[in-house]
Amino acid sequence: RERYWVEPAMATGGADVASAGLVSAEHPLLGAAVELPDSDGYLFTGRLALRTHPWLADHAVGDTVLLPGTAFVELAVRAGDQVECDLVEELTLEVPLALPEEGALQLRLVVGDPDHAGRRSLNLYARPEEAPTGEPWTRHASGTLATSAASAAPTAPLDAASWPPAGARELPVEGHYERLAQAGLSYGPAFQGLERAWQVGDDVYAEVRLPEEQQAEAGSYGLHPALLDAALQALALTPSPAADSASDEEPQSRRPFAWSGFALHAACASALRVRLTPAGPDAVSLTVADSAGEPVASVDSLVLRPVSAEQFSGGSAAGQHDSLFRVEWTPLPLPSPLPLSAAAPAANGADATTWAVLGDDHLKFGPALEHAGVEAEFYPDVDALSAAVAAGRPVPDTVLAACAVEPAGDGLVADVHTATHRALALVQGWLAEDRLAASRLVLVTSGAVTAGPADREIDLVHAPIWGLVRAARLENEDRLVLADLDDDEESRRLLPAAIASGEGEFALRAGAVHVPRLARVARVAGSAADEAGAESVTSRAWDPEGTVLITGATGGLGALLARHLVTERGVRHLLLTSRRGPDAPEAGELIAELRGLGADAELVACDAADRDALAALLAQVPAEHPLTAVVHTAAVLDDGVIGALTPERVDRVLRPKVDAAVNLHELTAHLHLAAFVLFSAAAGTLGGAGLGSYGAANVFQDALARHRHARGLAAVSLVWGLWAERRGMAGRLSEVDLARSARGGVLPMTGEQGLALFDAAVTVAGEPVLVPMHLDLKALRALAAVPDALPAAFRGLVRTPARRVVQGLATGEAEATGLARKLAGRSAAEQQRQVLDLVRDHVVAVLGYTSVDLVGAAQAFRELGFDSLTAVELRNRLNEATGLRLPATLVFDHPTPALLAEYLLAEVAPDSRPAASRLTEELDQLEAVLASLSADDRAAVAPDEAAHAQIAARLQTLLASWNAVGGADGSVDAASIDDATDDEIFDYIDKRFGKG
Repeated sequence: RERYWVEPAMATGGADVASAGLVSAEHPLLGAAVELPDSDGYLFTGRLALRTHPWLADHAVGDTVLLPGTAFVELAVRAGDQVECDLVEELTLEVPLALPEEGALQLRLVVGDPDHAGRRSLNLYARPEEAPTGEPWTRHASGTLATSAASAAPTAPLDAASWPPAGARELPVEGHYERLAQAGLSYGPAFQGLERAWQVGDDVYAEVRLPEEQQAEAGSYGLHPALLDAALQALALTPSPAADSASDEEPQSRRPFAWSGFALHAACASALRVRLTPAGPDAVSLTVADSAGEPVASVDSLVLRPVSAEQFSGGSAAGQHDSLFRVEWTPLPLPSPLPLSAAAPAANGADATTWAVLGDDHLKFGPALEHAGVEAEFYPDVDALSAAVAAGRPVPDTVLAACAVEPAGDGLVADVHTATHRALALVQGWLAEDRLAASRLVLVTSGAVTAGPADREIDLVHAPIWGLVRAARLENEDRLVLADLDDDEESRRLLPAAIASGEGEFALRAGAVHVPRLARVARVAGSAADEAGAESVTSRAWDPEGTVLITGATGGLGALLARHLVTERGVRHLLLTSRRGPDAPEAGELIAELRGLGADAELVACDAADRDALAALLAQVPAEHPLTAVVHTAAVLDDGVIGALTPERVDRVLRPKVDAAVNLHELTAHLHLAAFVLFSAAAGTLGGAGLGSYGAANVFQDALARHRHARGLAAVSLVWGLWAERRGMAGRLSEVDLARSARGGVLPMTGEQGLALFDAAVTVAGEPVLVPMHLDLKALRALAAVPDALPAAFRGLVRTPARRVVQGLATGEAEATGLARKLAGRSAAEQQRQVLDLVRDHVVAVLGYTSVDLVGAAQAFRELGFDSLTAVELRNRLNEATGLRLPATLVFDHPTPALLAEYLLAEVAPDSRPAASRLTEELDQLEAVLASLSADDRAAVAPDEAAHAQIAARLQTLLASWNAVGGADGSVDAASIDDATDDEIFDYIDKRFGKG
C-alpha cells in the first residue's frame, strides 16, 4: 500500500544535469546551479509549471496562480546556502510571478560577487518557456544576502510549556478560507495549513501544519513555502492597523512585499508555532518555532501589501491583455463508456431514449445513429412530428435538424437571408409546439464555425444561424442545442455522446468534441517577426497619405473612432459615410472638429448596403490618396424575442451588417487594403436575449473576417462588449439593461478604454476575430459558485468548482419538489402569500428595484417597466426557482404579480390537503366574515326578512348536507369525509346549495 512512484515536483529538483556540465541545485523549485567562471557569482536555473509543481495551483489571486511570496524567500535562502550567506538581509518582490495554466516558466536566480562586507546581490528573473531567443526576462524580485554577526537564534523563542500564552483570545478560524475565497483569494488544500490562532494585545499567535500530502516534501525545503504562507494567513483574522474600521470594502489578503533580516535556523519542519508582532506600518516581525518551541526561523521585518483579486483580474501579470479575448475551441473530454443521451435509458431498456430527425437527412444522421445503437424516427417537419405525438407516438427526447440551403443563384447575400429566415421559422415552430416542450432540438450545421487550424473554409451562408439560435437559447433554456459537423464519419457517430454532455454549443472535428471558450490574448502575440509585420501593416493602414473609410460615421462609435484616428493615429484623409450623411444630428459639428484638427474629412450620405451607390463612392477616392483602410461600424437594432421576429424585421437588421459588409468585401478585394475592420458585437458570440437578428448579423461579420483571413486579405472583426458611450445604439440601454449586464459580469467600457482596445486589437497578428470586453471577474466567480449559472463561454476565464453529481432527481424536479415541500401543510392564504413573495423578489431582482414595497401585487407588469427582454429574464428566473418549464408569454398571460403567483401555485403545489382541512378553513373564513359585520351591517340586514331567511336556509341546508355525509343517522364521521373524493364532496354541496 505504499507509493514508490517519484512525484513530478520532486523529480524536477533531482534531475540529472551533470551531462550538461551543471550541478544539481538540490531543491524542488530549482534545477541546476553553476558557478560563473569570470566572477565569484552564482547562477541558478529552474523550471516552474503546474504540471510538475501541482501544489502551486492552490495559491491563486482571482483566477491567476501566483508563486507565493514565501517561495521567493525560500529560493533566496537556498541561494544563500550556496555562497555561505546565512541571512537574507533584504528581499523585495517587484512583480508578481504568475504561472500559466499550460506550459511552463523558466527561472534564473542570479547571485552577484561579494562586496567588501561580504554582501551579495540577488535577482530573480522569469519568462515563458516558449519565449523566443532574445525575449526579455522579467525581474520579479531583488535583494541582498549577507552573513549575520550572530547567527544563533534565541534558544527558546516560544515557550512550549505556556502555549498558547496566558490571556490569549482565540481567533475564529472556521470559515476563514471560505471568506477569502469570496474575496477572490483562493487557497487550495496545500495552503490550508492554518489550524488555530490567538491574539494577545497586538501580537498574533498561530499553529500551522502542512497537509498530509505536502508533509513528505517538507524534507526537501528549508522551510516549505505553503507552511510559512499559512502562518501569515493568521493576519487576515485581524483588521489591518491601517484599515478604516468603518470601511465596508471586502476583505483583502495582505501578501509579502519586502523581507528584512530573514534567518533560517532549522530546516524541514512540517508544523510550526508562530508569533507575529507589529513592526511598523503594514509590517510585522516573525518568531517561528517547531512544536517543541525550538527556533526554526526569525524575521526582523516583513512589509505586507493588500492584494485583491481585481489587481490580477485581467491576467496582466502573466503578460496578457486585461480586456482583449479570442474564441478558443477547446477539446471536451467525454466519459467512458459514452452515454447516448443526457436522459439515460431505464435499466430494463423499456424506456430507452427516443430520437427523431427532421427534414432531409443529407448529413446522414441515420447511419451514424444506427451505429451508436440509437433508433430514430424521421419526419419532414415540426408539424408532422407534433401530429405524430398527438396520435400517440412518444415524445422524442432529442430531435435533430440539419440546417441547409441550396444556393439559389442570387448571390451570397440572398442565400444568407434565406438561410436565416428558414432557421427562424424552424425555431419558432419548435418553440410554439407545447407537445414538444420536454424535447431538445439540435440544429446541426456543417462548417459554419472555425473550430480548429484545419478549418480553412467557413460556411458564410449558415454561420449567422449560430447568432440567431444563441439568442433563442437564452430565451428558452434547455430547448435548443447548436452543433457543427465536419466530414469525418467518426464525428457523426460521436454526436449522441456530445449531445449528452449537456453543452449547449459544440463542434465535432475528426471524432473529437470542441466547445467555444473565451481566452485572453497575449500582449505579445506570435514571434518578433510577426510583431514587426503587424506593426508594418498597422502603419500602412493609418498612412497619412492614404484614405480611411468609416461607415456609420455619424453614430456614437463611428464619430468617436474618427476623432481617435486623427488625433492618435495621424490619419489625414477620412471618407465618412452614413445613411443620412450631412443631415444626421451633429454631423456638421463633427466635420468642423475633424477639419479643425487638420484632417481632410468628407461626410457623404451613402448606404453601404446599396452596392451601386457604394461602388460609385469608392470610384471617387483620389489616386493620390488611395483607400488603405475600411472600418465598418454601421448597424441597426430591432429588439424582439425570437417568437416576435419576422423575416422583414430580420432583414432590416441584416442589411447594414451582411449586405453592406459583403459589398465592402467584394468591392475592395482588389485594393489589398492594409486594414479591414468590422465592428461586431458580443450579442452574436455570447448571445443576447431579444437580439436574435442582431446576433445573426454580427456572427456573419465574424465569419466574413475569417473568410478574408483565410484568403490572405486584411481582416479583423471586433466583437465589442458593452460601451458606456451614450450616443448611438448604446444610448438605448436602460438602467435595467445595464444592471442585468453587470450581474452577468460584463461592464461598460469608457470611450478611452474602448479606443485603447481598438489600438491593441489592430496590432494583433493572426487573429481575425477578437473580443474587446470589460469583464467583472468577481461577478463571474459568483456565478461560477452556482451550478450551471456561469455562461459556458466564460468557463475558460473563471475556474468552476468540480462537483460530484448527485444521482436522483433532475434539477428541475428537485426544485419543484423543494418548493412544493415548503408550501405543504400551509393554508391556502399562506401558500399564496409565499409564492407572491417569490414573484415579487424576482421582479425586484430583474428590474433593479431597491425594495419589494415598490412592486404592487395588483400592479401590471407593463406599469412596473417590463418589456420583452425583462419578461424573458423573469420567466427564466422563475423556471430555476420553481423547476417548472414556463412559457415565454408567462408575464403577458398573467399580467400582475398576484395573477402570476396564482398560476405558479396551481402548477407547483395544487391543494392536496384532506378535504376536511380545506372545509374547516372555509368555515373559518365564513366565521370571520360574520364576526366582522358591524352593528350597522347587522341593522341593515335585519329588516330584509327575505335575505335573512335565504341565508339561514342555506346554512341549515349546509348543516343537513354535512350530517348526511356523516351517515344516515346524521352523525358526523370524519373518516367518511376523508375517504370521499374532492369532486364527490363539492358536487354534493353544489347540488344541495345550488349556486345562488
